[in-house]
Amino acid sequence: MTISCIIPAWNLWETTRACLLSLAEHSQGEDMEVVVVDNGSTDATREALDPLGEQLFGARFTALHLPENQGFARGCNAGARAAHGEALFFVNNDITFTPGWLPPLREALSLPHVQAVGPLLLYPDGTCQHCGVSFSPLYTLCHLYEGFPGDHPALRRVHPLQALTGAALLLPRTAFQEAGGFHEGYRNGYEDLDLCLSLHSRGAKLRLAGQSLLYHHTSRTPGRFDRDRENAALFSSRWGEKIQPDLHIQAAVDGYEVRLGPTGRTYVTLPPARMQALEADAATMTAEDCCGRLREEPLWLGGYLRLAALHEQQGETVQALEALQRAARFFPLPDIWQPLHRLALRCGQTELAASVAQEAGDDPARKRPLIQRYWQEARRRRQAPLTAIYERWLKENPA
Repeated sequence: MTISCIIPAWNLWETTRACLLSLAEHSQGEDMEVVVVDNGSTDATREALDPLGEQLFGARFTALHLPENQGFARGCNAGARAAHGEALFFVNNDITFTPGWLPPLREALSLPHVQAVGPLLLYPDGTCQHCGVSFSPLYTLCHLYEGFPGDHPALRRVHPLQALTGAALLLPRTAFQEAGGFHEGYRNGYEDLDLCLSLHSRGAKLRLAGQSLLYHHTSRTPGRFDRDRENAALFSSRWGEKIQPDLHIQAAVDGYEVRLGPTGRTYVTLPPARMQALEADAATMTAEDCCGRLREEPLWLGGYLRLAALHEQQGETVQALEALQRAARFFPLPDIWQPLHRLALRCGQTELAASVAQEAGDDPARKRPLIQRYWQEARRRRQAPLTAIYERWLKENPA
């Protein structure tokens, strides 16, 4: 099966160049063609793309130069029309590849009913950027386990997914065509989610191939989020009534629980029994012990607090602040906000302190009508796990 790698690019030539070099280095012997869609670039992309692509991939390289920037959806659709492969791999130009990245994707796509596959995406620092898209109990979007250590086993387990990121997405050409391609009403946002939900609504399964590893340097294109409000409105009009919260289902695969923080932000946490087991010997742990345990269990709230306290006792204020900032990625809770705000001020990071104060000062009452509405809907549909999440928040945040 020939794979067509379709890479949309707009300026940022050095980023595209690094992507192509790593793709060529780690794809030797693969049945693959490469189509780069130059979305009206005005930098070195215009002159340098064709010679480098032909040098790296020969006759299996196509450069499609569009007269102006037509956006992600139109660019990718144009690339798909120019491609010849039985399967299409849409990949951002800010991706770099690693050895053996393609065989796990091929294998996952061959599974019954699987019609879209994505690799595990890591940030350059080695933490997780994407192992699946999740819909929270408040219907907000997030990347499952973003910020986890890249070698954590949860990142490679099979989770029930409604969507994957379009930053690196493989699917059969026929499935892409039957779904209508990327919806061109969006402009650089939500196109991938719309496509995945279209596939999912047709009964297709989506799978993350956790043994396929790519590094994502994330959203470097200028203006990437300029149309978020309009894109979100279009997405809601097309799919708002059909989306089902699934973060709690995905988290349960790994023995985690989902809760709502006081301001309504969703977070994943340990169940009480696992928390107690970790807390049993926390008082005797060194900073090194805490770091090791947090690599094994990134959702141990007490571990971050213990690590920050140990650093602060040693006069290592910056390291203490960093520990609490890592914790704040996972836990929107006063237990983190209070020491984080204090240390941010102590380190002279006034913008961080102001941001923390703003989040901590958000009135829970603003979320109460929304959560009550979702609670009533979950009860009507007899969705017991969701009902319990809403009820817990309503009890902890009385009117």
